[in-house]
Amino acid sequence: MKVRVAPLSLFLFTWLLLPGLACGQNNPAPYATPPQSASFSEPIDQGEVKYSAISEASGIVASRDNPGVLWTHNDSGNEPKIYAIDTSGEIVGEWVIAEATNRDWEDIAIGPGPEDGVTYLYIGDIGDNQAVHSSLNIYRFPEPLIDADNSVDIIRNVEKINLKYPDGARDAETLLIDPFTRDLLILSKRDRFARLYRLPYPQSTSSTTIAEKLGELPREISGIFNQPVGGDLSPDGRELLIKSYVEVLYWQREDGETSIFELMQQEPKILPYTAEPQGEAIGWAANNSGFFTLSEKKGNASLHLYFYQREPK
Repeated sequence: MKVRVAPLSLFLFTWLLLPGLACGQNNPAPYATPPQSASFSEPIDQGEVKYSAISEASGIVASRDNPGVLWTHNDSGNEPKIYAIDTSGEIVGEWVIAEATNRDWEDIAIGPGPEDGVTYLYIGDIGDNQAVHSSLNIYRFPEPLIDADNSVDIIRNVEKINLKYPDGARDAETLLIDPFTRDLLILSKRDRFARLYRLPYPQSTSSTTIAEKLGELPREISGIFNQPVGGDLSPDGRELLIKSYVEVLYWQREDGETSIFELMQQEPKILPYTAEPQGEAIGWAANNSGFFTLSEKKGNASLHLYFYQREPK
């Protein structure tokens, strides 16, 4: 696939439309419009991510409350920080997550939470390559509002959701939040048929939750490069992306009554994707105009932010 460079007009278009249109509006409106186009462009190179601290990006989401901002983080063994970058890959700021440990942060999700009208970030410390950890953590906190005075800061109002699987330890790299139900969903990585687990809302922060196993996906994982390594639900809850190292899977639901598990029982569409070195991070633009991908930095290769733009019907 040929990578093309995004023109300045696309940067401006993305910046202007990434909503902070209604700060804290989490709950999507009822479906009043037909489903959007499920066709997307080849990768558009948004720019190089030059901030050296971002070297093992494992998840990415678009801010709801800070227009033009994307949140990302590194995976195992790195500092417990999240990083804000703009849609050209330039650093905006970094935040330490107080009293958190980055054992193996594998994905980030954004959406509603316990307080109505507040956008929350969820950090999934859910990686477990050897399947040896009896319990795992998800960190939840309100999305920071960025201004010139807090581009380096500490997030202190952090809640920890501790969980166990009902069928033994699992490795996972995909964390989702369904904006319709506020349920958290985790997709396993190393099983022959990926398993989907649910932490129903409201999630406890005072005791360990036994995740509900919803079932297996019908699509067999045909090798390590096809294992699910990240995913994101669109802000309106209608569209789902799951990526492996070599492809991006896409589902679209017609109504809010269809559960994510039911949706994933259907055959996915394969979207355009150019493989990146250890590419694990994928996230929708906040206005549903497309999706971003970000990878780890390997060797002397530069790290780039890519955008796949939705094409008209």
